[in-house]
Amino acid sequence: MKAIESPPYAPLLMESMRSLGYSFDTAIADLIDNSVSAQAKHIKILLDPSDDPQLIIFDDGRGMSSDALQEALRFGSRGPADTRDEFDLGRFGLGLKSASLSQCRRLIVVSKNDGALSGFSWDLDVVIETGEWSVMEYSQEDIAALPSIDLFNLVDSGTYVLLQNFDRISASSHDVKKTLDGLIETAEDHLALVFHRIITEDKVNIIINGRTIEPRDPFLENHKSTQPLREQVVIIDDKKITLQPYILPHRSKLSKEDLRKVGGADDLRTNQGFYIYRCKRLIIWGTWFRLLGKEELNKLARVKVDIPNSLDEIWSIDVKKSTANLPDKIRKNLYGSIKESVFGSKKVIEYRGKLHRDEDISYIWQRTADREGGVIYSINRDLAQVQLLSSSLDQAGQRVLEALLQNIENNFPSSSVYLDVADGEINTSGNDTKTIVEDFKAQLALAEQLGLSQEELTTMLLKTEPYASNEELNTIYTKRQEEL
Repeated sequence: MKAIESPPYAPLLMESMRSLGYSFDTAIADLIDNSVSAQAKHIKILLDPSDDPQLIIFDDGRGMSSDALQEALRFGSRGPADTRDEFDLGRFGLGLKSASLSQCRRLIVVSKNDGALSGFSWDLDVVIETGEWSVMEYSQEDIAALPSIDLFNLVDSGTYVLLQNFDRISASSHDVKKTLDGLIETAEDHLALVFHRIITEDKVNIIINGRTIEPRDPFLENHKSTQPLREQVVIIDDKKITLQPYILPHRSKLSKEDLRKVGGADDLRTNQGFYIYRCKRLIIWGTWFRLLGKEELNKLARVKVDIPNSLDEIWSIDVKKSTANLPDKIRKNLYGSIKESVFGSKKVIEYRGKLHRDEDISYIWQRTADREGGVIYSINRDLAQVQLLSSSLDQAGQRVLEALLQNIENNFPSSSVYLDVADGEINTSGNDTKTIVEDFKAQLALAEQLGLSQEELTTMLLKTEPYASNEELNTIYTKRQEEL
């Protein structure tokens, strides 16, 4: 046997690699990874407002020499098994090229290092024309003609990425500029979450068209009601993985800004679960990896998981750095974090909807267990209000009252109440003092008409809800009874 070289046909392979599954959000995030790895502190994203829009990503990172830049533009410049710097966000040596060309047909990269500018580009149309892996080298005159290239005047080193010819967006949109504006707006929210720790902890500014991105914190770590639980450390192949569970505050304690940080009220339930960070960069979130179902009572539970880039292989991090699989090696270690965070989430939500029973108070609703292990809620027929109303009716009226009570019980909206209590949306404004006092007086007046003892009825009513918990009402009538 002998080995025969069989290089791939450049035009077909490059066109095929455009379909790796990048969205606009994940593509931009992958490009920013390169800036973060280059230790940039300011990353600017600029959308040219012309009819033929161009997108620029500029950073003040280390920059590259001409040889280093040419190597960086080679497909597969580094392998996933290569030893990387501890904070290197790269993976396959494909991100810069595959992410860019998934959105456009021409990628131009210029970098400044030791005061010198160098530039190269991949142009799919040139590759098709030559049939070769043809990287275009730019002269200094070519570089000087690029849009906003004067950004380099403000930095000692850095890198400039220019995306041109958004063919796929053009094919699906009547207004490429308007579509790109919408994509940029959506990407801002994505980047605010994916890089929130890098923005906050490493003091990296990501600026879109002059507007600095505000980080989103899915754990609300600075909220006074957030509950950080016990941190756990798992050692795999001598590498450390840390797990930090959190319990978010109940919905009723969250402001509009808090909700924005966690993704909105509608996303509270869907975003529960593990948040996997690779070198502080969020890879995947809002999943229990099938260890647990997404339930309403779990929705306040979040577990922050920090993994090093040296364990990429066991997590199966993909090219886009947007998916990961749970390694069997640590699956069993996650149960402790799940148990603590989920139990805490349920405790917070159930507490908000809990009925605090006092044996001396008569409650409107009675909770009893049935023979099948379920729960039945029924209206307390011995309640003073019910007895008073029943006494004012004839036999036919009493039958109508009983039928009405049974209909209320049989149509109790348990599912809606459950969800509303969990979301903190139950409004009890009808139990204000003025309404309660007027209602109390009306019942006493009815008792007088029926010839019943007002003193006895007052004592009974003050031991029922909602009257028993109203301090003003109790003060008024307790004092009145003492005077009598």
